[in-house]
Amino acid sequence: MLTFYINPSHKAKRNFAVLFVNAKTRAERLDTCQGCEHYVTTTKSCGPLVTEAFTDSPLCGCYMPAKTKLKVASCPLDKWEALITSQDIETIREFLERDNADRTKQELNVLSTKFLGGQRASGCAACNRKLLKQLKDLVHNADSQA
Repeated sequence: MLTFYINPSHKAKRNFAVLFVNAKTRAERLDTCQGCEHYVTTTKSCGPLVTEAFTDSPLCGCYMPAKTKLKVASCPLDKWEALITSQDIETIREFLERDNADRTKQELNVLSTKFLGGQRASGCAACNRKLLKQLKDLVHNADSQA
């Protein structure tokens, strides 16, 4: 079952935009799902809901209008891929687990440009903390999907 963390504060909700694909990608993914023989129209799911928990089926049983929005999500039948892979998440996790003194602005720039829609690190500590928080949210969201 698809589960992801949402912080209820208005400011935090804006930060969660980094977790989601753009409208075009989402529409392409959903069109692919809706054209699949395993898509269940009545539940809008990939096979019966919660399939994975009860059978050996390769289908995920997820509610596809939600799953197709997530950068970390992928089709269990390999019809579309995650935009952020498990290897990417590990790279981000390793960066976040290091001491602040061992992190560089250049590394933060590389990660934030690749995963946060082109946002760049700056000389502003508050702005850089925001980027770090968004990277932590990506890792947390990926962990909740696993």
